[in-house]
Amino acid sequence: MTTSSSTSSCNDENAFSCDPLRYADAQKLAIRLREGVRVHTKDRKWRFKQYKHCFKASHAIAWAIGNDISEKVAVQRLNELISYGFLCHVVDRNKTIRVGETRTLYFRMIDDLIDDNIDANNSEQDQLKEGLSFGNSTRTVGSANTIALQLRLDGVNHVLQETVTELHTTQGKMEMLQQEVLSLISNQFSMMVIIALMYVFLLFVSLVHQFLPDMSDFWWWVGFSVLQVSILIASTLCGMRCLAIVDSSNLLAPLCSIETETLATVEDLDERHTEKSLLLQPEKSFVRRRSITSILSKSMSSLIGRKPMKRLSSGIDQSIVHSREAYSLPNVEEWPHRPLLVCLNTPVCINHKVPIFGLGSCPIGVPFKFESDLFIGHCLIRLKGAKSDDPEGDEEYFTGRKRIFQSVIQGQFKEKVSVADVMTGHEFSRPLKNLPHPWVLKTATNFIGKVSPGANVVVHTNQPHVEALLSGSSQVIRGDMPGNEPNIACKNLSEDCSVLGGVFQDGNVSVAARKRILSNPTRCKEYSFDCETVYTFEFYQNLFDASTYSLDLGFTKIGCSRVLNGQPIQWLGKMRDGRYLWSFQIWHEKLLKVASMHK
Repeated sequence: MTTSSSTSSCNDENAFSCDPLRYADAQKLAIRLREGVRVHTKDRKWRFKQYKHCFKASHAIAWAIGNDISEKVAVQRLNELISYGFLCHVVDRNKTIRVGETRTLYFRMIDDLIDDNIDANNSEQDQLKEGLSFGNSTRTVGSANTIALQLRLDGVNHVLQETVTELHTTQGKMEMLQQEVLSLISNQFSMMVIIALMYVFLLFVSLVHQFLPDMSDFWWWVGFSVLQVSILIASTLCGMRCLAIVDSSNLLAPLCSIETETLATVEDLDERHTEKSLLLQPEKSFVRRRSITSILSKSMSSLIGRKPMKRLSSGIDQSIVHSREAYSLPNVEEWPHRPLLVCLNTPVCINHKVPIFGLGSCPIGVPFKFESDLFIGHCLIRLKGAKSDDPEGDEEYFTGRKRIFQSVIQGQFKEKVSVADVMTGHEFSRPLKNLPHPWVLKTATNFIGKVSPGANVVVHTNQPHVEALLSGSSQVIRGDMPGNEPNIACKNLSEDCSVLGGVFQDGNVSVAARKRILSNPTRCKEYSFDCETVYTFEFYQNLFDASTYSLDLGFTKIGCSRVLNGQPIQWLGKMRDGRYLWSFQIWHEKLLKVASMHK
């Protein structure tokens, strides 16, 4: 009895002294902690979200304090177990415990790692003497294996999502190339036909003048009228011919047949095998068909003149848009990330605040806190090629990926709002200039519609804007119990919309399926964002290069500064009634020359 007591006392002294723990001592402490909190370890549910096989951080602290040590030392030892990997948070593996923590944090033991290095020669009796027994309760190795497998699946899921995004990007680029080829072919055919008709007309006039000299003036007028009608008909037939050529070649059939959810999750791979196999046989079902009436209508419209792009009704309050202008910005010499500046769009919301940074430059590459009338939380903006406040973190995030822009919002709503009422996008207070050819705009609009279903693009107006449902355009959405949200600066954020309930309750809805469901305003009305949940929204893309302020389409780059008329792009969240959740501007030095003329 004395021996057991002294051994236990010795272990307590090693485990709870102020000196850093060695790996072997940390492993022994982890086993004792697992036994101490075993009674509290269970599956826990918060709203519709489930946290499997976990316990509260307060239970672990209470167990440690029960060994006659202070809270400070207890927290220190628990954080050492986290650093060794024996203990981890249910969502963020790098989350640590703080002294005086009042939030409910869920942690779990990593049983595989704890048991991995136990001396095989130690008998169970020896472990009992040292207070290290596992008891008769069931071990949870399977749970740890499940967690490890889930982490791998999350990684694969991210890769597959990026693949789908890249395929959509490639599809958009091919559509633009197809339109360009179509335009060149049409111009070539039209020129050849017009030259031929003019040759026929001159031949006709020459013959009339030779054989019927008295009626040459009359036939000249008739011939000229016939020539105009012939050119119109010939141009229409050329357009029909070009459309038929492109349709029969069907260059985009394989890509057009890809369903967004085909590569969305690992579970979908087997279920979609048959559907993907159709990509090898495009001739069976992917040839687009147009009626003669449709072809004639499009051809005549192109000859008569282009029509302005019409705005789809979105039900959003279209009050006058006000944006922060260049004259209110800090001097360009003071920009810490020059030639870029990320700042608050102050005119949109009086109570829109960024503590510490105020009206000046916001950080790039690290999260910063902000607050508005409707939302409070943190924002993270990463721009590849820009000066960053965390260059190592940016390099780790962008390495091996095609994405060049990332923005993340994490926080809580201040009032319950419908998912169908929360929008995101870009808006401008002045008309755009030097817009590309209408077929480029149309193709770009179609492409945006594929990437963000339900998006509404309006460019030919005094206040252009691009708007889409936030829930349908974000690459990642998740909701968490306060304190158990992930670190938004991590490399991979995983999807989890189970807190929304409904079809998302089981947590097995893929990203593509979520986008399809929540991009439909009618279906969105079934869901809402509450005030208790911490929501995370991630958006990333590989088209807009902020460092050069250009749109990279692969085969060409379109400079945005000459089109935006001195106005910056934004990262905003907005309600349909016109109230703002957040609004940040991304300025480039290229914009200042034109922007300085507007006050």
